[in-house]
Amino acid sequence: MPDETRVKLPRSILPFRYLTWSVIQQTVVQVWRQRLNGLAAEMAYGVLLALFPAILALLTAIGLFEESLQNLLQALISPIVLQDQSLQGILHFLIASLKIAVPDLMWELLRNFVTEVTGEKNRSLFSISFIAAIWIASSAVCTTMNALDQIHRIPRRSRRPFWRSRGIAIVLTVASIVLLAGAAFFVFLGNQLINWAIELLESLPVAHSEQSAYWLLRIWRTLSLPFVFSWVISAFTLMYRLGPSRRQRGSPVLPGSLLGAIAWLGATSLFRIYVDHFSVYNRVYGLVGAFMVLMLWIYLSCLILLIGGQLNVTLRRAMVRGKR
Repeated sequence: MPDETRVKLPRSILPFRYLTWSVIQQTVVQVWRQRLNGLAAEMAYGVLLALFPAILALLTAIGLFEESLQNLLQALISPIVLQDQSLQGILHFLIASLKIAVPDLMWELLRNFVTEVTGEKNRSLFSISFIAAIWIASSAVCTTMNALDQIHRIPRRSRRPFWRSRGIAIVLTVASIVLLAGAAFFVFLGNQLINWAIELLESLPVAHSEQSAYWLLRIWRTLSLPFVFSWVISAFTLMYRLGPSRRQRGSPVLPGSLLGAIAWLGATSLFRIYVDHFSVYNRVYGLVGAFMVLMLWIYLSCLILLIGGQLNVTLRRAMVRGKR
């Protein structure tokens, strides 16, 4: 391995010098030895269990804070693309935009759910659902933290106590929700603004307006992907830094976050392609088939997260051997 004093590299970039085929092989071996596939299944079950209380809490919160949310969404979106100025009109427009990415049965279920919940303002329902969603989701994060402790080979006596582990898990849960919601909202709002700008350009009596609209769309699609990619890397990095009870000094984070985010985006793209053909299976499995695909996607996401953590640990061991 080259002498590190000869080539000065940033600390975050240095671990990539040790990313060899041997390190990848060792990572795969450790994934099976550490039983990360089983831990990913446990995590996926917790996430799926928390998903529907979270949806209920979100929609109930929208019903509770209707006036303020309506003013905000109308200020951002409805003057551009919406004709219906009611809160339900805005929500149904948002749900309708999901139809191209989810199975029809799941979309109809979500649409009906929105219609029912936005018509009710039940504070007790919101409180119970929100607390249950955060607690169950933090349990899934606790499972992730335990898996990262196992990956880092931290003895049980050296791990965090229950109260501290649960507190950090709740913080990570809220932070992850904010990151994912921010990325989703950015993409959605950006798409609406670009569509509005394209319609405006095409309506102007200016030469080459259609060509300008085409290039505007191309530029937006090119710029939006790196932004979403950076949000995913941030979520992975946050988990890798705060998840383990003890993180050894010099342990890399960026390689697992970067490669994990690439793998996650690839898996998500394949999932969307699979969803495009999923309506055929709805005739056989019905709504159960939609849950099967959702569970599979969550499982793959959790497994990719753990594999990225294992890659960081394997890289650190390679770095220690290289310095000797």
